[in-house]
Amino acid sequence: MRLVSNLPRALGAAAALAALAVSANAQTLGCEVGVANGGLIPATGTGGGAYPGTLPTAPSLFTLNVASLPPGATVVTEVKLFGAVHTWSSDCQFVLEDPSGGLHNIFVRPGTTTGTGYSCDFNGDYRFVPPCTTTVLSLPATCTGTAVLAPGTYDQSFGRSTLAWPSGTNGINNTPLDSIAAATGTWTLRVYDWAGGDSGSLGSFDVCFGTPVPPATPSSAPTLTAPANGATAANPVTLTWSAVTCATSYDVDVDGIVTNVASTSLVLGPQAPGIHTWTVRGVNTGGAGPYATSFTFDVPPPPPASVCVPNGAGAGLVPAAGTGGTGSVWPGTLPATPYTNTYNVTLPPGATQIVKVDLTFSTQHTWAGDVFAVLTDPTGGMHNIIHRIGSTGSGAGLNCDFNGTYSIYETAGAAWPTVCPGSTDIPVGDYDQFVGGWPSGTNGIFNTPLSAIPVSSGNWTLTIYDWASGDSGALGDWQLCFDSGPVCPVAYCTAGTTTNMCAASLSATGNPSVTQASPCVISANGGEGAVAGGFFYGVNNTGFSPTPWGTTSSFRCVKNPLQRLGVLAPNGTSGACDGSYTLDWDAWQLAHPSAAGNPWSAGDNAYVQAWFRDIGVPKGSTSNALELTYDL
Repeated sequence: MRLVSNLPRALGAAAALAALAVSANAQTLGCEVGVANGGLIPATGTGGGAYPGTLPTAPSLFTLNVASLPPGATVVTEVKLFGAVHTWSSDCQFVLEDPSGGLHNIFVRPGTTTGTGYSCDFNGDYRFVPPCTTTVLSLPATCTGTAVLAPGTYDQSFGRSTLAWPSGTNGINNTPLDSIAAATGTWTLRVYDWAGGDSGSLGSFDVCFGTPVPPATPSSAPTLTAPANGATAANPVTLTWSAVTCATSYDVDVDGIVTNVASTSLVLGPQAPGIHTWTVRGVNTGGAGPYATSFTFDVPPPPPASVCVPNGAGAGLVPAAGTGGTGSVWPGTLPATPYTNTYNVTLPPGATQIVKVDLTFSTQHTWAGDVFAVLTDPTGGMHNIIHRIGSTGSGAGLNCDFNGTYSIYETAGAAWPTVCPGSTDIPVGDYDQFVGGWPSGTNGIFNTPLSAIPVSSGNWTLTIYDWASGDSGALGDWQLCFDSGPVCPVAYCTAGTTTNMCAASLSATGNPSVTQASPCVISANGGEGAVAGGFFYGVNNTGFSPTPWGTTSSFRCVKNPLQRLGVLAPNGTSGACDGSYTLDWDAWQLAHPSAAGNPWSAGDNAYVQAWFRDIGVPKGSTSNALELTYDL
C-alpha cells in the first residue's frame, strides 16, 4: 500500500492532475497503486451485448492486489483510471469487483438524460468518487464525434434515462463507493464494451480507501410539475416534481405539514375541498436544500349524490360506420352515421333532475376534439352534453383521446384539459359539461344545463357525432344518474294506543347508504315501559293497506313477507310510557348478509315497524312505520 501521490502518472494535462490531488477528497487515507495493470478494452474483438440483460462476451478483467489497508480506512473512496482510451465512450461500463466477489457499478455508459449515448471518446486520466462528496466535473449535455470526454474527477454514474442500469441485473449493483467495505485481497476492474466497431485500452487503475463523509447538501430546488400551479385536482391528489442532484429523499410541505419521501412523487390522502399550498426540497444526510417556489391546487367539493339507472346495452361503434365527418358542414349539416342508443329509464323515487351522464369508451376514440355528444329526452328535446373538447368554434379541438369512463356533471367535475397528456388519453374521471362553440338551437340541439333538462320516465337517447374523418372508437355503455330523491325517511301509518295510553313513535337518523357513508340508526320511543320489544321490516309495500294488529288499535303497516330483527330487552318503568328501543340498521345488515333485501342497491326501499308487549294484549302493540330509501 502506498499513500496517494500528488505527482502525475499518465496522459492528463495540468487541470486533470489538479483534480486528482489528494487534497480534493479529504476522506481518502491512501490508495493502492496499480502498475501497468490495464490492457485492451474489450479483451478481444470490438465488443457487443444486449443491454442490460446479456453481458458482452469478452470483458476486460484488470486486477489489483491489496495487501494492507491504511490505518482507519473502512470504505472505498476513489477509483482512478490512468491512460484510459476508447472510441465512443458510451459503449463502456466500468464495474469494480471486491475481494468477496461483490460487483459494483463505477461508471455506466455516459450519455444524456434523454437516453442518447455519447459518441465522443475517453482519452486521459479519470477519477471517480462517491456522489456528492466533492467538487466534480459535470457530464456535458452532448459529447459527439472525435471530441474527448474531459479527463478529471466525476461522480459515480449508474447511467441515465434508457441507459440507466437496473441495480442487481447480472449481479451488478449500483453501490455508492463509500458503501463498499475496505478489504485486503484481489480487487478486479471489469470493463464491458456494449457495441461492436470500437475499442480502446487502459494503462492502469488504482483503488483508494478511507472513511465516509456526509454528502454535500443539495444546492438546487426541485421543479414542481403536477398538479400545475392553480390547477383543479380531484382526490386522490398526486404530487410530482423533478429530481435534485445529491438528494436521497424529499421533504414535501402541504399546507405546512411536511412528509419525507424517497421518490419524486407523493399520493396524498383525501384533501378537504378548497385551495392547498405545496412545495418540495431535496434532502440527504448532509442537510436540506432550498424549497421550490410554492404551487397551489384546488380540490373541488365532492360531486353530489346520485342514483344511476343502468343501461347495460349501450355498446356500439363511434361513429356507427366509417371514420366520421361524412357529409358534414359545421354546424349546419350534421355528420352521417352517428352512434345512437336508446334505453328506457324509470326515474328513481323523488328524482327532479339529471346529476351526471356516464360515458364509457371501451375502445379508445382518437381525437376527442371531433366528438359531439347529444342527449335526447323522452319529449324529443335535444341537449348538448359534450361538443368538441378544446374547441370554441368550428375548428377541431384536442387531438388526444377518450379511453375509459367519463362522468359528465353540470359544474361538479373538473375542467377538461387544454393540452393533451403524454399518454394521449384524457384521464378518466369527473368533468364538467362542455358545450364549446356550438350555436345553441342549431339543428334543434340546445346548450341546456344538465339540471335544466326536463326529466321523466321513458326513452332517453344518446347520439354521438364525429365531425372529422380518420378517427374512430367504441362506446361500451352509457347511463343517466339522477338526484337521490327524499333526503329523510318517510313516516307513515298510525301507532296503536296501549293499555296505559302509550303511543310509540318511530324515527331514524337518516336514510341508509349502500356504502354506509352516513349512519342509519332507528329509534322507537314512547312505548310501554319495562316490556320487551323489537323491529321487523319488509321490502315491498306495493298495493298494501295497513291491517289490524290483533284486537287493539294497532296496525300492521308492512306487507308480508316480514324480516324479524330479534327481541330487545325491556327498559323503562312499568306502567309508564318511557319504553324505548334502538336499532343500528347498518350493523344489523352487515351481520345478516342473507336477510331480506341484502345486498342493497341505491333506490331500494325498506318498510320498518316496531312492536312491544302490552299487558293483557296477546299480540302486543305496534308503533307507526318508516319508509327508508337507500342512497349511495
